[in-house]
Amino acid sequence: MTTLNQDRLDVGQIREAMAPATKVELRQLTLLQEIDSTNIAVLRLPGDQQHAHAVLAECQTGGRGRRERSWHSPAGGNIYLSLGWWFRDCQWPLATLPLVVAIAVSRALTRAGLHGHGIKWPNDILVQGKKLAGILVELQSAGNSTALAVIGVGLNVRMPSPEPGEPGTVIDRPWTDLVSELEPGNAGISRNRLISFLLDELLGVLVAFERAGFERFSDAWRELDLLQGKKIQLEHNGQILAGTAHGVDKNGGLLLETPQSGIQVFHSGEVSIHRG
Repeated sequence: MTTLNQDRLDVGQIREAMAPATKVELRQLTLLQEIDSTNIAVLRLPGDQQHAHAVLAECQTGGRGRRERSWHSPAGGNIYLSLGWWFRDCQWPLATLPLVVAIAVSRALTRAGLHGHGIKWPNDILVQGKKLAGILVELQSAGNSTALAVIGVGLNVRMPSPEPGEPGTVIDRPWTDLVSELEPGNAGISRNRLISFLLDELLGVLVAFERAGFERFSDAWRELDLLQGKKIQLEHNGQILAGTAHGVDKNGGLLLETPQSGIQVFHSGEVSIHRG
């Protein structure tokens, strides 16, 4: 198996491994040893340098997830990647973009040899109920249907267990890492190769999304949706709603059927699958 010391990130290796079509789309790839957040690093760039600019870091000191949660980001074993993308005169609801990004990450993991993973709405990648990857899409509108999307992906590849009592390393939800879930023949995959898969898939779906919106991905979503038909609980605005998930609407909202209100659409909230 590849060791951490042998698996250093290398911009040249990543670019070399990318598909020709997506290599052309990627304008810049920046590798940092340590940063507070790769998303913030993209946001700090001048506007003309943000589009199709990917930022990688070996370590994040202020990694963030959805709902302002921290993302445990130790050095050397995982992937912390952000990609900037300017949408000009976009015709499609950008609220669906996090779902499309989750599909791209899922496809990259399939290419790496992973099976049995899926998406918990809106964009957590899980394996057997354990979180493998998190996604944070931040949108900044510039008016006239123009917006900057900063797409952040945190992928546990070889995650060291936090030391008991170590500050800032509390992980309060079940998690796993990629090498623990791959078959032995694939477990030695390098992070450089994984990042090339991620960039291929992310750039590919962004180009396709600009052309056709979320409808282009609706079938792929249904195949990966871990909540479809499940009894779930949704924490929304301080309330806990229990019901059955019925996929998403055209704007990416969760369709939840409850005995009291029938099918309703929710665009935010924290979901758990009902046990028992």
